[in-house]
Amino acid sequence: MAQTGLPWRQAIPRVLRRVAAVLLLAVLPVPAGAELADHTHLLDIHAGSPRSDILRDLRAGGYELAGGGAVRFRDWYRPRLPDLTVLFLTQTSDRFGVIWGLSSGERGVKYRIDPALHLGLVWQAELFPGATLSLRAQAVLGGRLRERSCTADYGIFGVAEVNCRLAAAPMPPEETLGYLLDVRAERESTVSVLFEYRF
Repeated sequence: MAQTGLPWRQAIPRVLRRVAAVLLLAVLPVPAGAELADHTHLLDIHAGSPRSDILRDLRAGGYELAGGGAVRFRDWYRPRLPDLTVLFLTQTSDRFGVIWGLSSGERGVKYRIDPALHLGLVWQAELFPGATLSLRAQAVLGGRLRERSCTADYGIFGVAEVNCRLAAAPMPPEETLGYLLDVRAERESTVSVLFEYRF
């Protein structure tokens, strides 16, 4: 029987993270109705992401064709609209808050970044007068970056599918396909702890 997807040892932690996030959101006391809007605040809004940064670094590349023409990567890896992220914080109690938001995704000629859902939790407690401990966990679901291949004409050697950036590299075209970008946004999930003491 053919096996697809991630090996079970890699798949279980991802599933557990998602289930834990959903359970935590379900048990937190969330204000109802109009109170929800009163307890929700804009946390952050920004364009770009670590995946966008990878593509920005690629724009400086290029190569020359056999006929002397130039191929520049800047047109391939420039976004039509940048990946836009909007995050909100909904305070559910004096100590707990829920972070939530969306990323629009991004597209270029040779790549695509999928839209993403952001979910997180914030917990804060005063340990003693002037001392505050904060814990923040945030996950990104979706937002996968995938690069497209090209069809290149190698003259007497025929036509082949190839990694666009490596079409002029001294390696067989089929080997270049293994270097196509495929980056998951889940790597950007974070956990942070902050201790603050005011005196």
